[in-house]
Amino acid sequence: MICKSNSIKNNGAKATLLFSLFCFLVTFNIGAQDIHFGVKGGLNYSSIIGNLTEGLKFRFSGHGGIFLQMELSDKFALQPEVLYSSQGFQYSTDLAAIQNGTVIAGDNDFRTNVQLNYLTVPILGKFALGNEVTLDFGPQFGFLLNQVTKIKNLDELEDSNTDERNLVSGDFQLDYGAAIGLGIKVNEQFSVSPRFYIGLRNRLNGLPDTMQNYNVAIQLSVNYTFP
Repeated sequence: MICKSNSIKNNGAKATLLFSLFCFLVTFNIGAQDIHFGVKGGLNYSSIIGNLTEGLKFRFSGHGGIFLQMELSDKFALQPEVLYSSQGFQYSTDLAAIQNGTVIAGDNDFRTNVQLNYLTVPILGKFALGNEVTLDFGPQFGFLLNQVTKIKNLDELEDSNTDERNLVSGDFQLDYGAAIGLGIKVNEQFSVSPRFYIGLRNRLNGLPDTMQNYNVAIQLSVNYTFP
Protein backbone atom coordinates (compact mmCIF):
# COMPACT_ATOMS: atom_id res chain seq x y z
CA MET A 1 0.00 0.00 0.00
CA ILE A 2 2.89 2.38 0.78
CA CYS A 3 4.51 1.68 -2.60
CA LYS A 4 1.25 2.39 -4.38
CA SER A 5 0.88 5.66 -2.50
CA ASN A 6 4.41 6.73 -3.42
CA SER A 7 3.74 5.88 -7.06
CA ILE A 8 0.62 8.04 -7.06
CA LYS A 9 2.55 10.92 -5.50
CA ASN A 10 5.34 10.61 -8.09
CA ASN A 11 2.87 10.53 -10.99
CA GLY A 12 1.10 13.56 -9.51
CA ALA A 13 4.36 15.46 -9.26
CA LYS A 14 5.21 14.71 -12.89
CA ALA A 15 1.73 15.73 -14.04
CA THR A 16 2.12 19.00 -12.11
CA LEU A 17 5.48 19.63 -13.80
CA LEU A 18 4.05 19.03 -17.27
CA PHE A 19 1.08 21.30 -16.52
CA SER A 20 3.45 24.03 -15.29
CA LEU A 21 5.52 23.73 -18.48
CA PHE A 22 2.34 24.01 -20.56
CA CYS A 23 1.27 27.18 -18.74
CA PHE A 24 4.77 28.62 -19.14
CA LEU A 25 4.70 28.06 -22.90
CA VAL A 26 1.20 29.48 -23.28
CA THR A 27 2.27 32.64 -21.44
CA PHE A 28 5.17 33.20 -23.83
CA ASN A 29 3.02 32.25 -26.80
CA ILE A 30 0.69 35.16 -26.08
CA GLY A 31 3.55 37.66 -26.28
CA ALA A 32 5.24 36.15 -29.31
CA GLN A 33 5.47 38.31 -32.43
CA ASP A 34 5.89 35.41 -34.83
CA ILE A 35 5.54 31.64 -34.38
CA HIS A 36 7.05 28.91 -36.56
CA PHE A 37 6.52 25.15 -36.36
CA GLY A 38 9.22 22.66 -37.30
CA VAL A 39 10.52 19.12 -37.19
CA LYS A 40 14.03 17.95 -36.35
CA GLY A 41 16.18 14.86 -36.06
CA GLY A 42 19.78 13.80 -35.76
CA LEU A 43 22.49 11.98 -33.84
CA ASN A 44 23.23 11.54 -30.13
CA TYR A 45 26.64 10.70 -28.69
CA SER A 46 25.93 9.94 -25.04
CA SER A 47 27.21 8.36 -21.85
CA ILE A 48 27.15 8.78 -18.06
CA ILE A 49 29.78 10.60 -16.00
CA GLY A 50 30.55 10.62 -12.28
CA ASN A 51 30.95 7.89 -9.67
CA LEU A 52 30.74 4.20 -10.61
CA THR A 53 31.26 4.98 -14.30
CA GLU A 54 34.78 3.65 -14.82
CA GLY A 55 34.98 1.76 -18.09
CA LEU A 56 31.78 3.24 -19.53
CA LYS A 57 32.03 4.45 -23.12
CA PHE A 58 29.98 6.80 -25.24
CA ARG A 59 27.48 5.32 -27.69
CA PHE A 60 25.89 6.64 -30.89
CA SER A 61 22.10 6.80 -31.16
CA GLY A 62 19.50 9.25 -32.40
CA HIS A 63 16.70 11.68 -31.64
CA GLY A 64 13.74 13.23 -33.39
CA GLY A 65 10.69 15.35 -32.74
CA ILE A 66 8.99 18.71 -33.15
CA PHE A 67 9.62 22.30 -32.04
CA LEU A 68 8.02 25.73 -31.91
CA GLN A 69 10.07 28.86 -32.46
CA MET A 70 8.45 31.91 -30.89
CA GLU A 71 10.13 35.20 -31.78
CA LEU A 72 9.77 37.62 -28.87
CA SER A 73 12.00 40.30 -30.37
CA ASP A 74 14.50 40.82 -33.19
CA LYS A 75 17.28 39.42 -31.01
CA PHE A 76 15.56 36.80 -28.88
CA ALA A 77 13.30 33.79 -29.47
CA LEU A 78 12.02 30.94 -27.33
CA GLN A 79 12.14 27.40 -28.69
CA PRO A 80 10.37 24.59 -26.79
CA GLU A 81 10.84 21.09 -28.19
CA VAL A 82 9.35 17.64 -27.64
CA LEU A 83 11.76 14.89 -28.66
CA TYR A 84 12.21 11.15 -28.52
CA SER A 85 15.86 10.81 -27.52
CA SER A 86 17.83 7.58 -27.24
CA GLN A 87 20.78 7.95 -24.85
CA GLY A 88 22.78 5.57 -22.65
CA PHE A 89 26.24 4.03 -22.67
CA GLN A 90 28.20 0.88 -23.44
CA TYR A 91 31.04 -1.11 -21.91
CA SER A 92 33.05 -4.25 -22.57
CA THR A 93 33.98 -7.09 -20.22
CA ASP A 94 36.41 -10.00 -20.43
CA LEU A 95 35.24 -13.16 -18.67
CA ALA A 96 37.82 -15.67 -17.50
CA ALA A 97 37.46 -19.32 -18.48
CA ILE A 98 38.78 -22.49 -16.82
CA GLN A 99 40.41 -24.99 -19.14
CA ASN A 100 42.10 -28.12 -17.76
CA GLY A 101 42.18 -26.55 -14.29
CA THR A 102 43.90 -23.38 -15.54
CA VAL A 103 42.25 -19.95 -15.40
CA ILE A 104 42.55 -18.15 -18.74
CA ALA A 105 41.80 -14.42 -18.52
CA GLY A 106 39.91 -12.66 -21.26
CA ASP A 107 38.73 -15.83 -22.98
CA ASN A 108 35.25 -14.42 -23.68
CA ASP A 109 34.64 -10.82 -24.73
CA PHE A 110 31.23 -9.31 -24.13
CA ARG A 111 29.89 -5.89 -25.07
CA THR A 112 26.96 -4.49 -23.10
CA ASN A 113 24.90 -1.72 -24.68
CA VAL A 114 22.52 0.14 -22.33
CA GLN A 115 19.94 2.20 -24.22
CA LEU A 116 18.01 4.79 -22.19
CA ASN A 117 15.01 6.01 -24.17
CA TYR A 118 13.68 9.39 -23.05
CA LEU A 119 10.88 11.77 -23.90
CA THR A 120 12.75 15.08 -23.56
CA VAL A 121 11.42 18.64 -23.35
CA PRO A 122 14.14 21.27 -23.91
CA ILE A 123 13.03 24.90 -23.46
CA LEU A 124 15.73 27.00 -25.06
CA GLY A 125 16.32 30.71 -25.35
CA LYS A 126 17.82 31.68 -28.72
CA PHE A 127 20.02 34.78 -28.66
CA ALA A 128 20.99 36.19 -32.05
CA LEU A 129 24.75 36.46 -32.66
CA GLY A 130 24.19 37.66 -36.21
CA ASN A 131 21.83 37.07 -39.09
CA GLU A 132 22.64 33.37 -39.43
CA VAL A 133 23.76 32.15 -35.95
CA THR A 134 22.09 31.98 -32.54
CA LEU A 135 23.37 30.97 -29.12
CA ASP A 136 20.88 28.51 -27.63
CA PHE A 137 20.67 27.53 -23.99
CA GLY A 138 18.14 26.64 -21.33
CA PRO A 139 16.73 23.82 -19.17
CA GLN A 140 15.85 20.36 -20.41
CA PHE A 141 13.49 17.88 -18.77
CA GLY A 142 13.51 14.17 -19.60
CA PHE A 143 11.12 11.33 -18.79
CA LEU A 144 12.56 7.81 -19.04
CA LEU A 145 10.33 5.63 -21.23
CA ASN A 146 12.32 2.42 -20.94
CA GLN A 147 15.78 0.90 -20.62
CA VAL A 148 16.96 -1.67 -23.16
CA THR A 149 20.07 -3.72 -22.29
CA LYS A 150 21.76 -5.76 -25.01
CA ILE A 151 24.67 -8.13 -24.34
CA LYS A 152 26.70 -9.40 -27.31
CA ASN A 153 29.35 -12.10 -27.27
CA LEU A 154 32.09 -10.66 -29.49
CA ASP A 155 33.74 -14.07 -29.90
CA GLU A 156 30.74 -15.48 -31.77
CA LEU A 157 30.04 -15.05 -35.46
CA GLU A 158 27.94 -12.07 -36.55
CA ASP A 159 25.18 -14.31 -37.95
CA SER A 160 24.91 -16.53 -34.85
CA ASN A 161 22.11 -14.29 -33.46
CA THR A 162 22.71 -15.15 -29.78
CA ASP A 163 22.54 -11.62 -28.35
CA GLU A 164 20.72 -11.20 -25.04
CA ARG A 165 18.14 -8.41 -24.82
CA ASN A 166 16.27 -7.13 -21.77
CA LEU A 167 13.68 -4.32 -21.66
CA VAL A 168 12.60 -2.60 -18.42
CA SER A 169 9.99 0.15 -18.10
CA GLY A 170 11.38 3.54 -17.10
CA ASP A 171 8.17 4.58 -15.26
CA PHE A 172 8.74 8.14 -16.58
CA GLN A 173 11.63 8.65 -14.13
CA LEU A 174 12.55 12.33 -14.23
CA ASP A 175 15.88 13.62 -15.50
CA TYR A 176 16.70 17.30 -15.78
CA GLY A 177 19.68 19.39 -16.73
CA ALA A 178 21.01 22.17 -18.93
CA ALA A 179 21.52 22.34 -22.69
CA ILE A 180 23.71 24.76 -24.62
CA GLY A 181 24.50 24.96 -28.32
CA LEU A 182 24.27 26.89 -31.56
CA GLY A 183 21.63 27.37 -34.22
CA ILE A 184 23.17 27.76 -37.66
CA LYS A 185 20.82 28.85 -40.43
CA VAL A 186 21.40 27.26 -43.84
CA ASN A 187 18.43 28.87 -45.60
CA GLU A 188 14.88 29.98 -44.74
CA GLN A 189 13.72 26.43 -43.98
CA PHE A 190 16.80 24.43 -42.99
CA SER A 191 19.23 24.84 -40.10
CA VAL A 192 21.65 22.70 -38.10
CA SER A 193 22.15 22.79 -34.35
CA PRO A 194 25.07 21.22 -32.46
CA ARG A 195 24.24 20.99 -28.76
CA PHE A 196 25.67 19.73 -25.45
CA TYR A 197 23.49 18.45 -22.60
CA ILE A 198 24.54 17.68 -19.03
CA GLY A 199 22.16 16.24 -16.47
CA LEU A 200 21.87 17.83 -13.04
CA ARG A 201 19.79 15.14 -11.35
CA ASN A 202 21.75 12.41 -9.56
CA ARG A 203 20.94 8.99 -11.05
CA LEU A 204 22.16 7.04 -8.01
CA ASN A 205 19.12 6.78 -5.75
CA GLY A 206 19.51 5.30 -2.28
CA LEU A 207 23.29 5.77 -2.08
CA PRO A 208 25.26 8.37 -0.06
CA ASP A 209 25.17 11.92 -1.41
CA THR A 210 28.88 11.67 -2.16
CA MET A 211 28.05 9.09 -4.86
CA GLN A 212 26.68 10.85 -7.93
CA ASN A 213 26.50 10.40 -11.68
CA TYR A 214 24.70 12.19 -14.49
CA ASN A 215 23.60 11.84 -18.11
CA VAL A 216 25.63 13.66 -20.76
CA ALA A 217 24.98 13.91 -24.49
CA ILE A 218 26.36 15.64 -27.57
CA GLN A 219 23.69 16.16 -30.21
CA LEU A 220 23.73 17.23 -33.84
CA SER A 221 20.34 18.04 -35.34
CA VAL A 222 19.02 18.97 -38.75
CA ASN A 223 15.94 21.21 -38.46
CA TYR A 224 13.20 22.01 -40.94
CA THR A 225 10.95 25.02 -40.26
CA PHE A 226 7.67 25.12 -42.13
CA PRO A 227 6.96 28.35 -44.05
